[in-house]
Amino acid sequence: MNQVVLVGRLTRDPELRYIPGTGTPVASFTIAIDRDYVKKDGSKETDFIPVEVMGKSAEFCANYITKGRLVALQGSIRVDNYQTQSGEKRTFTKVSTRSVQALDRKIHIERVLQLLSQALNLKV
Repeated sequence: MNQVVLVGRLTRDPELRYIPGTGTPVASFTIAIDRDYVKKDGSKETDFIPVEVMGKSAEFCANYITKGRLVALQGSIRVDNYQTQSGEKRTFTKVSTRSVQALDRKIHIERVLQLLSQALNLKV
């Protein structure tokens, strides 16, 4: 069984691309997850996990999830093997995600400004 559930924050905005030929959307990003334990000095270590999302979920990520957002992911671990131009064999591990859910709510600055402007107009 290869099943992963993770909760973490995006370290950057998702990058959206489309697979040539099929046109399938693919979003890539990294999430940061603090480890459970605290070091003697009081600090925590953080893991940075590469994530890949395909299909409609990829477009959702690209359009609605941004750097710093807290997300829950469900998927599986994928290990891709490839060879560099110089002939070195490399391995890249990532989470191939089936489901993405935003866990925090983001208030857009435009909406805040709109509400402030409405409040000021009502009081004048």
